[in-house]
Amino acid sequence: MLKKMVSILQIAATFIGTVVGAGFASGREIIQFFTQYQGYGTIGAALSGILMTWAGMKMMVYARRIDAYSFNELVSYIFGERLGTIIQALVFFINFGITGVMLAGAGAVFHEQLGWHRQLGILLAVVIGFLFLLKGVRGLLWINTLVVPMLIAFVLIIFFGREPAESIPVTEGGFYWIFSAVGYAAFNLLTALVVLVPLAKEIKDESVIRLGAMIGGLGLTLLLFIAHFLMLGDAGVAQLEMPMAEIVKYFGTMMHSAFVVIIFGEILTTFIGNIFGLARQLHSTFPAITGLRRAMLFLISGAFLVSQIGYGSLIHTLYPLYGVLCILVVLHMLWVRLPNK
Repeated sequence: MLKKMVSILQIAATFIGTVVGAGFASGREIIQFFTQYQGYGTIGAALSGILMTWAGMKMMVYARRIDAYSFNELVSYIFGERLGTIIQALVFFINFGITGVMLAGAGAVFHEQLGWHRQLGILLAVVIGFLFLLKGVRGLLWINTLVVPMLIAFVLIIFFGREPAESIPVTEGGFYWIFSAVGYAAFNLLTALVVLVPLAKEIKDESVIRLGAMIGGLGLTLLLFIAHFLMLGDAGVAQLEMPMAEIVKYFGTMMHSAFVVIIFGEILTTFIGNIFGLARQLHSTFPAITGLRRAMLFLISGAFLVSQIGYGSLIHTLYPLYGVLCILVVLHMLWVRLPNK
């Protein structure tokens, strides 16, 4: 029973950690997709959380029932070989871009928050990430189990401990907040499935997958709400690359240093998860020429090159585009029926 509970919590932590990367933990994504719409952004955060929980749990169970080795097999089963191949390529390049965003975020943390060279943060993330990747599924589970509870505890402390400030300006966008909320859920879920599908294959008990995904989705929704309300109450941080870190500065040097460590850890969880899932995708497509470790090294090298573009530019340009591309795919995933056990 204890082992089952540990597995459930590890899946929940991985569910959260795969989504919560540099953009979320820094607050940059929260402002872009929710907080600029203020009250409507609150409804949008709830909508995103519900969609990610529901679809994430369903697709993990789906993948378990068809014994999918990677995201490729899941998509081919649902959409057919021809359309599935197009979606596989789309999601591969989306996730590859996000992996570069994670490394750029590591550089931004070191440069903006510590005053150190950004390349030091990028290289440190690459080295630590590769060491965890060598452990396979165990490394993926344990990095999330270590970092995610610390993030939740830290965000709760900040939320209940800060004083209210002026709210950020409202963006007039009609019903665009709905599109923004659904787009956020769609691109986060679709890219997370690259990690969650191979994870589901390793779990034999379907009830563990269901409970883990449900707890992870609820925890993710809670984090969305808290981060949104934190950003909502501070007009001075809206234009910063790391707005959450700026809020933490009000609590003193020790708290700020602790947050820098946590946000770096969250960058690592998404970076490690993405490389893990993408390597499986690459190996599934080209089994004769790419071993898993060689695929990981190839992907890490490419992500390093992408990270040189810069964190803020990548977040602003890539994420909304990813949302548009992913919405139709995820809506269809919500529509399809689960295969029999």
